Amino acid sequence: MRSLYAPRAWLVPLLLFILLAATSACGYVLSHSGPARFDAAILLWFRASDDTGRLAGSEWALTFWLALTWLGDTIPRIVVAVFTIFGLLLLRRWHNALFIAGVLISGIALSTALKYWVARPRPQLVTHFDHFSSMSFPSGHALNSTLFYLTIALVLVPLLPQRQASCKILRWNLYALAIVASLATGISRVALGVHWPSDVLAGWVIAAAWAGLWLVLAKHYWPKALL
Repeated sequence: MRSLYAPRAWLVPLLLFILLAATSACGYVLSHSGPARFDAAILLWFRASDDTGRLAGSEWALTFWLALTWLGDTIPRIVVAVFTIFGLLLLRRWHNALFIAGVLISGIALSTALKYWVARPRPQLVTHFDHFSSMSFPSGHALNSTLFYLTIALVLVPLLPQRQASCKILRWNLYALAIVASLATGISRVALGVHWPSDVLAGWVIAAAWAGLWLVLAKHYWPKALL
């Protein structure tokens, strides 16, 4: 096992931490200087050209975006996480179960802390089509759902048989599903008008950086968590 004290061993976690800090700092700046140039344009793209209080597209648009945002809601994530952790415990995969719990709980704490620190208001440019109870940056749905889906995939994929061709396809499908679900959840928050696009982008970046930090540190200090 390579030590983190070896030359360049700290490079990856350091870069990931810098990325996380820089993204958070950008949110703080945006909360005081106003939305980014692309924020309003993308937010309005999801609305009817003659009415910002109406979604663009068919009459099923609201149902469609609400269904996608449900993928990142707290209750579905908790239910799936509990069943996944319980299943791992039944298989005596204690380290895998603890790893998932640690990543997800720390992610919720990180998201909450950043929201209070940045204190960016929700967009008022369009009508909101979903409820919310916290500040805007970063998007909690984007951050926590991305962290959730990536972590589940990272832990479950290595448990599949390595030599079977069908399992190789399944592994890539799990990774693809995690990415698609994360992107869909984030985009839905913009479509519903409850987040600026930069909130969602930050949520994705922070989640990827946070998952990367856990992954790198686990490989060095806690390898059983990824076996």
